[in-house]
Parts: sequence; C-alpha cells; structure tokens
Amino acid sequence: MTLLKMVVDPVPLQTLLQFYDPELRCFTFQDYQLAPTLEEYSILLNVPIRYQVPFLDVPKEVDFRVVARALHLGIKEVSDSWKSSGDVEGLPLKFLLRVAREEAEKGNWEAFHAQLAIMIYGIVLFLSMPNFVDYATVIIFLGGNPVPTLLADTYYAIHSMHGKGGALRCCLPLLLRWFMSLLPVSGPFVSAQSMHKCTQRVMSLTSYDIRWQSYIMDVRDVIMRCGEFRNVPLVGTRGCINYNPVLSLRQLGFVMNRRPLDAEIAESVYFEKQSDPARLEQIGRAWKTIGVKDGSVLGKKFAIAKPDYTEWVKERVETLLLPYDRMEPLQEQPPLILAES
Repeated sequence: MTLLKMVVDPVPLQTLLQFYDPELRCFTFQDYQLAPTLEEYSILLNVPIRYQVPFLDVPKEVDFRVVARALHLGIKEVSDSWKSSGDVEGLPLKFLLRVAREEAEKGNWEAFHAQLAIMIYGIVLFLSMPNFVDYATVIIFLGGNPVPTLLADTYYAIHSMHGKGGALRCCLPLLLRWFMSLLPVSGPFVSAQSMHKCTQRVMSLTSYDIRWQSYIMDVRDVIMRCGEFRNVPLVGTRGCINYNPVLSLRQLGFVMNRRPLDAEIAESVYFEKQSDPARLEQIGRAWKTIGVKDGSVLGKKFAIAKPDYTEWVKERVETLLLPYDRMEPLQEQPPLILAES
C-alpha cells in the first residue's frame, strides 16, 4: 500500500537513469555501483520470492474458472466482463471497482482483498494501459510470485529506453523507493538540497556515503544464477533480460571482495519475448535450477569493498565517462585504508 501513496518525483529518477551502464546492467558512479536486486524488491514489497519458475508468458486460452475462483466471482460474471482493447485482453478497472465495492458492503473481506490486490497489480505494479487489468497481470497475480517479473520489467524498460528518451514502462514508484533507500537521509546531502541540484548532490556522493547497511539484517540468501547461466535471466511482461547479482552484494550487506569475472557480467539475455520462443523456454528450464548462495559462501555481513573491486570500478568510470562533472564530497571522507580495507 505504500507504493499507492507514493508521489513519484521525476528528478531523482531522471538523475539515476543518467548513470545507467548498459553493458553491466547497473548504475555506475565514481567509485561504486548500484543495481536493484530480487532480494531488495522482495523486502520493499514485503512479498517473498518463491524459488520456482516465475511468470513466462500468458496461456493461449483463458481459464475463466481459475480467474473466477481467485477473485471470488462467478465464471459467467468474469467471462461476460472480459474485454479486448487493441491486442490486449483483460478486465476493465471499473468492473473490478464495482464488484469490490459490493463485496465491501456485504462484509465479504476475503473477496474484497483479492479484488483490491489484483487492481493494485494492474494499476501500480504492472500498468499496461489506463483503467485496465490485462491478461498478463492476471496470470502474474494468480502465480503469486511477482518480484522476478517486476525486476525484469524494470531492467528491460531501462535498457530498452537508454539513449532514446521516452517514458519508462515499469513500476516507477518501486524503482524510486529502491534508489531513495540507499541515499543518505541526513547530513550534508539532505541539507544541501536547497543549494545544489539533485545531479550535483549525487555526483558528490562516494561509496562512503551510501547506506549499504539498509538490508543487512534481512538478506541471508542471494539468488546468484539460474541453470547454465552465470547470472540471472529475467522474464518480464514484454521482454527478457539478465541482471548481474555479483555487482550488488554490497547493497545486501556482503563484502565486495574482488572484481567480477567476465562470465558473471556478460550479456546472456536480451530480447523481446515474442521474438525467440526457444530462448524463452531455455530460461524457464534454467529457473528450475536456482543457484542460491548464503553467508557460508558469501562471507560475514560487512558492507565494504576491497581495493580490487574499487579499482575496477574506477577503471570502468574512465572508460564509461560519467554524465556530469565531478563534485567535491559534501562531507569529510574517511582515510582510504579505513574505507576500503
């Protein structure tokens, strides 16, 4: 419900997108990198990740019995209200609002909550078109495992629109909430808000300033790979793309011990879903063998970066070039030996 009330400030999002590193599927800053993860999205939504094959595609035929049962409605009521809008089919929002009101008036709260939930899926998490909950959203709702699809839509939208401009088709409130959760909430970064632009304040941040500890008590297991993929292939509502969890371990409270191996950050997946059904099936098979690592492999929780990784990021920055001029840090930085060792 927090996302429903959240006002999306475009300025921080626009700033974040300027730092997107398409080759690495992350946001690269002057001495650190950020990239949203399955685990963080799960925490922010308070929705657990199911270790199973996530949403792949919509079935060819609509099973109105399953939809009706999930929404506590009659089969005929659902089938009669099922509409097509262009090449998309699903349920009009006005229909769902009407039946939800009726259930609330009757005190049928189980039915009301199911109908409210699918409306949140359709208008906040997986918005396809205004005032409409499409078939893909219904299937994701029925699957009860929305986090991988949400992360896929985020990466696919950012990657597809990089360098082109235009609106991002993903859950922007969730992306913004993730980014803001890592930024300082007090001190010079906040007090300088009236004196410096958002871009200047972000450019002034170093790895020392980021709130790496945000999730330190919450994440113990990290999905690092699936099947034969050395990273994680994601399937969204429109396309497929991989992301590289090895770049995000510090966000989850673990030590960044070394620079990543080439195989861990190689582009393994990026395509529009309808263009490669065989590849989509391969990804589905890969998700049947989920590679999870815990503290016994990743080490104790201590959100720092070792010099090998930090030097690699700085080398990357020299190649990539940051979108804005460097700024002096807003606050005093600790000695390098304390910050990085």
